[in-house]
Amino acid sequence: MKRPRSERRALPADYLQPLVRALADPATLAAVRREELEAVAFQLALYFGVRRDPETAGALGGVYDRLVEERSVDDRRAFVVEVAGAVRGGATSVLALLPVLQRERDAGVAREAATAFATLMPAEGGDPLAGPRALRALLDHAEPDGVRAGLVGALLALGDRRLRPVLDGAWRSLPAAAAAALLSLPRAWASLLEAEWLLDWMEDAEPATFAALAGSLARLATEGGGQVLELERELPAPAAGRGPTEGGRESITILREWGTHELGERMAARWRDLARRAGDPGAMKAVFAAWGVSD
Repeated sequence: MKRPRSERRALPADYLQPLVRALADPATLAAVRREELEAVAFQLALYFGVRRDPETAGALGGVYDRLVEERSVDDRRAFVVEVAGAVRGGATSVLALLPVLQRERDAGVAREAATAFATLMPAEGGDPLAGPRALRALLDHAEPDGVRAGLVGALLALGDRRLRPVLDGAWRSLPAAAAAALLSLPRAWASLLEAEWLLDWMEDAEPATFAALAGSLARLATEGGGQVLELERELPAPAAGRGPTEGGRESITILREWGTHELGERMAARWRDLARRAGDPGAMKAVFAAWGVSD
């Protein structure tokens, strides 16, 4: 979906207004060919990110709904990557990602968009966590389960220890389907933030969710390759031309690397208390075994 640089040069401020008006007609929207959806959505997203008007939001939402229905997860993921690149390059604002964070159904695609939104949103009032806080606010109004899972998944994927207060209680905004989608998302690393957050959730969890949380916590020990990272991330992410951004090691400071057994020993008292109270001691056995501590 890469486009020649010449297609991204500055254009008149209202250059897409005729298209926006045309797409208000359902027949015009239906007439957009399936293979053109990404290109139309990309242009509208950039336009909305600059103009931020309801009319463009409506047109973009209609096109993105068709993307969800007619294009693959990989196609939509590629769309998110390209829009995030345009935001990073200064062609538009993070608001260009909003339709994904309102209408997506796949948790992985939503997480990718949410991660870009959180890392690329400019700091407000000197607050480096403005982007993550905005994600948390979006969670309270999100409807699709995939979006809810992706929003929380992005905050966890950032791994930044400063986000624990932002994430506190976020599980209460996850219906069962959203919780299941979140817990099934793959991890790039194991973070102290996620280990502690899962434990907080388990202490507040309904019995129906407890075993799934215990399984996720047990998997976290192995998915980190024996190490759990306590880290802080450069937020907002470095601007284009300043080196790697999302996923770049240069934007991450590792404050401490915990061995799984070492961190397990630190958390074991709370785990043992959970095992006594939860009424499902078998679920916790996998946790103790994965983290190498006695139950």
